[in-house]
Amino acid sequence: MPLRESTIVDVREEMALKALSDKYTVSEVAEMFDTTRPTVRHWRDRYREEGRAGLTDRSHAPHTCPHRTDEQIEGLVLAERTKYGWGSKKILARLSESHPKLELPSRSTIDAMLSRNGLAKKRRRRSREMATPFRRRYQASNPGELMTIDHKGQFRLLDGNQCYPLTIVDHVSRYLLSCTALSSTALSEAWPVIKRVFREHGLPVAMQSDNGPPFGAPNGRFSTLSVRLMMLDVLPVFGRPGHPEDNGRHERMHRDLKCETTLPPAATMRAQQKRFNEFIRRHNLERPHEALGMQRPARVFNNSPRAYPRSLAKPHYDAHLEVRKVSSTGSIKWQHEPIFISEALKGQLVGLERTGDGICTVQFYRFTIGKIDEREKLFV
Repeated sequence: MPLRESTIVDVREEMALKALSDKYTVSEVAEMFDTTRPTVRHWRDRYREEGRAGLTDRSHAPHTCPHRTDEQIEGLVLAERTKYGWGSKKILARLSESHPKLELPSRSTIDAMLSRNGLAKKRRRRSREMATPFRRRYQASNPGELMTIDHKGQFRLLDGNQCYPLTIVDHVSRYLLSCTALSSTALSEAWPVIKRVFREHGLPVAMQSDNGPPFGAPNGRFSTLSVRLMMLDVLPVFGRPGHPEDNGRHERMHRDLKCETTLPPAATMRAQQKRFNEFIRRHNLERPHEALGMQRPARVFNNSPRAYPRSLAKPHYDAHLEVRKVSSTGSIKWQHEPIFISEALKGQLVGLERTGDGICTVQFYRFTIGKIDEREKLFV
């Protein structure tokens, strides 16, 4: 019995099946079949949507006249737009259903018709300042769930050196986890303190801060600290710029800290730290808090059950996400174009997923950190 020769459809089907499996990446399939990754993705998507029938060659002849759209179709499009105010995607779906025998144009042609008739909506450009999805409040109900962090305003010690107190508080219990005298607001000084608190008291679900260094970054982009938090599975939460009331409980503690420990300041950093340690003891063990029903924070606080890991896990992305490595300049390549994400993510792997309508979500570890507008080639 003669062997059955493989057709081009057979080859495409085999390529699509391998691309849809969990065993191979798109790049590996492309190398296996000596083709490009866009070609693999094209036949994978066609096979997913239409099965084997979608793998046959199609005519490249235009479905409609490139210079003139049928007046009947344009009339139907304008009527749908005037009646419902919908965009081209919904208009095309309705016309396909109500006029199945009508050869309809593409969405871009419908968009052109709406624009030509003055019915296209102008898309508002998003501000880069709101790029981070973490600028929101986190509602915590249990001790150990949300930590707040801040630098109390610096002051000069009697020896002439500047002191920058770094404070970390459990939001629910008001338990003061740390008050550490530092010589600057640099992350190199703050991170060992944060890591020590995490090791002693466990990882919170979220950590809230303002947008100042080293917590936030210019223009709402991700800071190195927020990237490190996400790698530990901790959600970074930022207050609104110019709104200290978003972290009101923490600010209220700072007023007490200033009155009891810095007026006047100590002579040296070591002496100032002793004052801070005594303030921590009184605040947690002795002072009743009205918001806690006159209980003391130490009686309410519990450590988080989430232990600090011995080593950082690598990000794991579902098979349908496309993985990109962020370059040293903070950009990724997408559709042959460089898209700037954040310099804080350089060297990290992110996952990308198309969600339709020209939008692609960007994921870092388990967090969705933003979206790529494929039309404007912009991360928002």
